[in-house]
Amino acid sequence: MHIIREYTHADIAAVKQCIEELQEYERLMDPHRIEGVKIAHDYLEHLLKVCEQGVGKIFVVEINNEVVGMISVYIEDDKKHFRTSHRFAYISDLIVMKEHKNDGVVKELIETAETYARTQNVSSIQASILKNHEESLQGYFRNGFQEWKLLIRKMIV
Repeated sequence: MHIIREYTHADIAAVKQCIEELQEYERLMDPHRIEGVKIAHDYLEHLLKVCEQGVGKIFVVEINNEVVGMISVYIEDDKKHFRTSHRFAYISDLIVMKEHKNDGVVKELIETAETYARTQNVSSIQASILKNHEESLQGYFRNGFQEWKLLIRKMIV
């Protein structure tokens, strides 16, 4: 049995652990990323600030009184791309500890983010993931996401 609830300050250590795990996994695909233990505190502070400024929330999933995953979602306004004003929800992080990825919590975390987004009167929700993070990509596809934009990169050094 699991519950999904809003982040509280008491979750700080567990959420940092989630951030560390995601960062270490993504470092396998992008060696320029800094070690998870070195960025977890500052990154969580950044997320909290972005959520506060961008009308956002962090939700955690708890199993047996232990936080085993999280999702952060905030509202953005896409004015910067010279388009008509378009507010959307953005999932900046979705992390579930590997031993709980098959417990159905990923789907529920996404649904929680979507429910929050609807309360903010937005019509879409977006996320970005590393291309080689196939497991996450498939998880988003299973939950109704579609490819929308492609970001490409060329290393020159």
